[in-house]
Amino acid sequence: MKLTIHHETRYTYESPIEDSIQYIRLTPRTTPQQRIHDWKLRTPGETSQMVDGFGNLVTVMTLTDAAPEITLVAEGVVDLTGKPLTRDDSPFPPQVFLRQTDLTDADEALKAFANEYSANKRSLVKLMTHLREHISFMPGATTVTHTAREAFELGAGVCQDHTHIFIACCRHIGVPARYVSGYIHSADVDHVATHAWAEAWIGSNWHTFDVVNTLNVAESHIKLAVGLDYQDAAPVRGVRTGGGTEQMETIARVIRASSQ
Repeated sequence: MKLTIHHETRYTYESPIEDSIQYIRLTPRTTPQQRIHDWKLRTPGETSQMVDGFGNLVTVMTLTDAAPEITLVAEGVVDLTGKPLTRDDSPFPPQVFLRQTDLTDADEALKAFANEYSANKRSLVKLMTHLREHISFMPGATTVTHTAREAFELGAGVCQDHTHIFIACCRHIGVPARYVSGYIHSADVDHVATHAWAEAWIGSNWHTFDVVNTLNVAESHIKLAVGLDYQDAAPVRGVRTGGGTEQMETIARVIRASSQ
C-alpha cells in the first residue's frame, strides 16, 4: 500500500526566540516493512543529519536568528510491504528494552495488573485488549510528562500513555518492549494520523501492539523512530533561549497515493 504523508508542525512564541537547537525524528528509514520513495523535511534553520543510538534518522536543526515561530514540514511517499517485522533492525540486543525508565516504571498497582499475563503473544494480545478497555482514549487528559503509573491510575490518556503502560507491563513480566512513533493510515479522514504504538520481542521477532486501535499487525503503520520511551522517539525535542510561552499546532494527513 503506497501512502502519501504531509505533516506540518508550527511552534509560536509570545516573544521571538534567540537561539534554538531541535532534534527532529521525522524521517522514516527504509526497512523490509516500508520503502521510502520520496521524503522531504523543510525547516527554517541550518540542518545536519545523524543516526542516534537506536538507529533512528535524526535531523539536527540550529536557528541563531531571532524568530517568532518555527514551522517544520515533513512530507513524502511510503510504500508499506505488509511483511512481518524482522529481528535485525536494531543496533541493540532485545534485552536492552527490558530496562524501565521514569516514564515506564511500574508501581504496585501496575505490577499487579501485569502479573495476570504471561510472556507469549496470545496473552499479550489479551493484555492489550484489557488495557484499552481500562484506559479511555481522552485527548487533553494527560501531557507528554505523564508516566505510565499516573495514566494507569487516571484511567485515561492518549496513544503515548497506552503505549507506555503496555511497555511497563511487558518489561515487568520479562518481555522486551520498545516505544514506536510514526503515522497511521485510516479510512476515517478525521482519525489522528500521528501515532505511537509498542513492539514486543517474542520468540525471535518484534511484534506490533497498537493498544489504542487494538491491532497486532502494522499493515497501516509508518515507523519514524523507536526507543525506550517517548523521549527517545519524540518527533521533535530541543532547547531554546527566550520566547516565553510556547504554543504548538500540528496537522498530519496520511492518504493512499492512488486517491490523489
